[in-house]
Amino acid sequence: MKRIILVIAALVLGTALWAQSSKVGTSVSIIGGLFPESLAEVKDAGIDYIEVSINAFWRKKPENEVYIKAYNALKMIQDAGLKVWSVHLPFSSGRDISVIDPKKREETLEFFEEIIQLSSIFEPKYLVLHPGADTIKDGESREERLKCSRNSIGRLAIAARNIGAVLCIENLPRTCPGRTAQEMDYLTANIPNVAICFDTNHLLLGSHQEFIELLGDRIKTLHISDYDAVDEKHWLPYHEQGVVDWNAFYKGMKKAGYKGLFMFEVTKKHGTPKDLVRVFEQMKKKAK
Repeated sequence: MKRIILVIAALVLGTALWAQSSKVGTSVSIIGGLFPESLAEVKDAGIDYIEVSINAFWRKKPENEVYIKAYNALKMIQDAGLKVWSVHLPFSSGRDISVIDPKKREETLEFFEEIIQLSSIFEPKYLVLHPGADTIKDGESREERLKCSRNSIGRLAIAARNIGAVLCIENLPRTCPGRTAQEMDYLTANIPNVAICFDTNHLLLGSHQEFIELLGDRIKTLHISDYDAVDEKHWLPYHEQGVVDWNAFYKGMKKAGYKGLFMFEVTKKHGTPKDLVRVFEQMKKKAK
């Protein structure tokens, strides 16, 4: 069987967080490849929701080829009985909304506005966006990069609203923009139609509990996986070397009033779709 092509080589499980039965989804890369048998495996595991990744759209391809692949993917998703919850917008060093150079930033924003318009065919509830791409280097103004990112987010939020979606900014690791709860607060506060995608695997500074306490009411979607707090790993929760307190995390999200999908982002070698459903049930049981 052909392998499932997923964002960041990862599975994403979406589930109605406080529902009695799990509802699940998986993030798929359109350009990388999408196959009916892969989607059937996802559906058979009890997964219902898809986060579509269009990361590869930025590469040089004829426009008609991009649209053909997108519409073909949509048909396969619908034929499999799956639903699109969110679209993950492209991320690469060549597409950085925090870049200081105004010409490069304008080119990047125009690109994202086109991709957001294309994303409308999936009718997503949320669009997931990285607040930057390159790490911020020594000697470079972090404050200026964050300011450029916030301005870009405000503009792209309008494009998201125009297709009926909410723009969700994802926290990032290392020295990237959005590496702390405080930076995510600055990047998203008081901007209409902007929320947060909390990636548990990206938080290297501060605790998950602190992140939820500060930003919980703005978190509208999740990317869930375990890690060693040194760098992103995309492990299945409860990994033997994992550091996330999943009981506290689950209870914290519930206390924050989270109503969205519980999304897992786990490399396939660490978890099949059925593994993700099993782990979520385990998480719910342990949190009681």
